[in-house]
Amino acid sequence: MNLLTSVLLVSMLAQADGGSAAVDVPAATMRLEISGVRSAKGHVLIAVYRPGDGFSEKGKEAFRKERIAANTGTMTVDVNDLPVGTYALALVHDENDNLKIDTGLFGIPVEGFCFSKNAMGMFGPPTFKDAALSHAVGSGAQKLVVKY
Repeated sequence: MNLLTSVLLVSMLAQADGGSAAVDVPAATMRLEISGVRSAKGHVLIAVYRPGDGFSEKGKEAFRKERIAANTGTMTVDVNDLPVGTYALALVHDENDNLKIDTGLFGIPVEGFCFSKNAMGMFGPPTFKDAALSHAVGSGAQKLVVKY
């Protein structure tokens, strides 16, 4: 991952303040099974994007944001009252709780990250299309694997 990807992840996850759901659209809980978390330090930051929210565009805000205490190994996280639809997720294991993904030389992340469908981009984050997943009532758990 390069500096551009790191900057985009920081802008996507910078604020973990939650979001609001549309009233007329049926809502359901999206269950996430997040594996590969290497420590219980800090929090896992999750950004949920709808089509058109600017998933891989610098400075765009997510539809919903969650901040969950980290646990080693596999974590199960519920994103409650999420309207049925198509989404893409971005996740960072913010081990030092500074609300950004820390990077080393050449912008390579030193904290864990992943995207829905475990999609990866070539020189930045994946496209919305590559990371898009369908969310409906009764959907199974979405599996994400954190990479460090």
